[in-house]
Amino acid sequence: MRAVPHQLSLSLIPLALFACAFATGILATRLISLDPPTSLSLAGSVTVIALGALWKNYLRLAAFAILTSVVLLGMALMYLEEQRVPPHRVKRLLADAVIQPGEPIEVTGSVERPPEVGPGLLYLDLKTEEIRLRDSIRRASGVVRLSFPITEAKAMEYEILELRYGARLRVMTTLERADKYRNPGVSSFTEYLDRKGYDASAFVKSPLLIQRLDDRKVFLPLAWLYEWRQVVHDRIHRTFSPETAGVLAASMLGNRHSLSRSSAERFREGGTFHALVISGLHISVIGGVVMFLVRRFTRDPKWQFVLSTTVLWSYTLAVGAEVSVLRAAFMFSILAFGPVVSRRGLSVNTLGAAALLQLAYQPSQLFDPSFQLTFLAVGAIVVIALPLLERMDAIGSWRPTRQTPAPPAVASWLRELSEILFWNERDWQKDLAQSTYHCRLFKSPLTLKLGNYRLQALLRYTFAGVIVSVSVQLALVPLFIIHFHRLSVVSIILNIAVSVLMAALSVVALLALIVSLVSTSGAAVFVAAANGLNWLMLHSVDPFVNLGISSLRLPEYSNWFASLYFVYYIPLVILAVRLGRWNPLDEKHARWRLLVLAQMALLALLVAHPWSKPRVDGLLQVAFLDVGQGDAALLAMPDGTLLLIDAGGRPEFNRNDDEEEPFERDSRSVGEAVVSEYLWYRGFDSVDYLLATHADADHMDGLNDIARNFNVRAGLVGRTPTADAGYAKFAATMHDHEVPIVVLGASDLLRFGGVTIEVLWPPLSERDDATSRNNDSLVLLIRFGERALLMTGDIEAGTEARLVQRGPLRTDVVKVAHHGSRTSSTEAFIAAVQAKWAIISVGQTSIFEHPHPVVVERWKAAGAAVMTTGRSGTITVVTDGRDLKVESFVR
Repeated sequence: MRAVPHQLSLSLIPLALFACAFATGILATRLISLDPPTSLSLAGSVTVIALGALWKNYLRLAAFAILTSVVLLGMALMYLEEQRVPPHRVKRLLADAVIQPGEPIEVTGSVERPPEVGPGLLYLDLKTEEIRLRDSIRRASGVVRLSFPITEAKAMEYEILELRYGARLRVMTTLERADKYRNPGVSSFTEYLDRKGYDASAFVKSPLLIQRLDDRKVFLPLAWLYEWRQVVHDRIHRTFSPETAGVLAASMLGNRHSLSRSSAERFREGGTFHALVISGLHISVIGGVVMFLVRRFTRDPKWQFVLSTTVLWSYTLAVGAEVSVLRAAFMFSILAFGPVVSRRGLSVNTLGAAALLQLAYQPSQLFDPSFQLTFLAVGAIVVIALPLLERMDAIGSWRPTRQTPAPPAVASWLRELSEILFWNERDWQKDLAQSTYHCRLFKSPLTLKLGNYRLQALLRYTFAGVIVSVSVQLALVPLFIIHFHRLSVVSIILNIAVSVLMAALSVVALLALIVSLVSTSGAAVFVAAANGLNWLMLHSVDPFVNLGISSLRLPEYSNWFASLYFVYYIPLVILAVRLGRWNPLDEKHARWRLLVLAQMALLALLVAHPWSKPRVDGLLQVAFLDVGQGDAALLAMPDGTLLLIDAGGRPEFNRNDDEEEPFERDSRSVGEAVVSEYLWYRGFDSVDYLLATHADADHMDGLNDIARNFNVRAGLVGRTPTADAGYAKFAATMHDHEVPIVVLGASDLLRFGGVTIEVLWPPLSERDDATSRNNDSLVLLIRFGERALLMTGDIEAGTEARLVQRGPLRTDVVKVAHHGSRTSSTEAFIAAVQAKWAIISVGQTSIFEHPHPVVVERWKAAGAAVMTTGRSGTITVVTDGRDLKVESFVR
């Protein structure tokens, strides 16, 4: 006989409540400013009140006081973490300008973990001991992430250095910590380093800049684990195809450096990227298998706990102990410890305990997207998916008993579905044969058919997978939008398929590795099977991509409508609580319709985002984005029309188009990571027009990402150099997304809500293969009322001279040509423009030494205020046609 489903009580999950209260305290630090002593003293005072309430048996007051004390403790620990950065920490030395960006520095330290190798690069973490700066040596602490270029010629030099765990090195390099692209809504490089535990990053050009010292003492078992991981990593890459090896190294060893961009993007498109991240699923499977094997040898709970957790934590440490892995290892350890003390822990309580431990150690983890995603996903499974399946099991398996004489009081469709999934006719007939009474139960006819064909179990497991996937997706929608601006509409299906394929791939790959130790030819079948499974898994999303239904790219609410992200969880939490307390076998009929409708309405508001765009205010706004070495400017017209002029990109030097396509590592492009992020932050899901000034990659390449991520009406160009690889890529992207390309030429006029844009250059060309170089850049004169802006692309002195001869160029704001290069901005051109503001689009540092000091002084001498995006971040020009205001993101 099936047990009646338990009803959840808040008194049974104190650790979950403590974790929520502790997290509330951490969040409160963003709104309330209290120093740690004050927070701790308040927490102590409230604790005394709680003890007094317990003494007087005022239980509700005691519970409230205890939770308040935990909130204050969370605030105190968060403040302590923010303030306990010692003066000798590397990030503190950089923040205090003791170490200047780009300044040569000698760093001495030890290798924290063994190096990780990716195509063309080697990475290692150096735990610093001291630095030599300007002929002085000072103590330093913290971890620096080093990367080295590695080729076949240099591989031997690195082997000679023996860069193993514990090796002490002295490295000559420069440290980086500053954000490379500073724009509203764009991910911060500094925050990324802090989340990963790095004080700075550094690029070491040659092994000649590394001096090998002695070795520090290390924990030998950990060193053995690292050696084992490296051996497995090398064997994986020797055995399987590059694509399969990259996936296996990521999913089994936590090394994603060999994962190609195309492979990773397919997982993202299908909403299954979590399958590549070592997470709770991996740990649960490994822990379950180990526990199963241990139970074959001993029935002592203590030995079961010790042996299983030892193996599990060894694997956790070997693969890097990231947040999701730690969370799963903590949860498994707590659950495994339950039988030792004769206790059975609730999953909700166990999850709360894991969260509390991690947040107490490092409160700032709460703001880490990985932490948020992993805990919220597991929480959705624990409080929504599993209780729902448990209730459906009780409904479908119902049979008359003294405790439950009446059928479940649920809707007929729910009863029938539950019976199809969970009713077991054979068990019922066995029980009936052994009983002293006889009766007939009318269950769904489909149940018997599925049971006869042995399909019921398969259908049940598939349904459970769908419920888990839907629960997780529903809980993570706000985070998917805020952090990734992506919502996969096929992940509910693909999550199940990819999970099965990933499990099969892992098993087959392990068999291939084991057999290869004995016979390479004998392992060939398993290797071929693993490569085939990997191909099938990678390309499972392709049909949906081809149909254009794989995923949605969504903007976020960044105004006060952002509160919808918090409101979204109110009905979801109420649903989870009511689900936990619901007993479908009693006579009460639960009412869910209003809550479900409210949840669906809020989901629609997040997906449709009707209020995300800023309102049309009749102003012309021009935002010059910080895209490093490149150009990007967004024009928001008075009538709401959007025109994006260029979108940055990373230029490729000395690239031969006939060469084989090199490995493209999984890194985000400027168009995706900077320009798209800025547009989504502004609440836009469409850009009316994309304008490429010319075909250089640092201007045009990012437009490909915008065309993929946003709805675009048309692309505007001055030339169509079909033989140019960059333009050919742009034209192909426009064609794939059915965006027409319009060619502009001198004297063309564009009008948008009172704004007139005159094309000054280049002359219209009838040739399809006309060049699109610097001097062929589109030059635009933008007028709105009494104000004017001049956009110059990368024109040089020759074109500037022609424009001066052509006619008046007087303007208020000029986008300085060619990033402030000395090949542009002639004295005659500057005199003709007479700009009050000269804006230079350039990175904080430039390999071309842009802007040239002579050019900057030339503009200043003419009376212009010179601003650079590298120094000021996003520079925004706003005008109503009379008044004009210039603002910068970095103040």
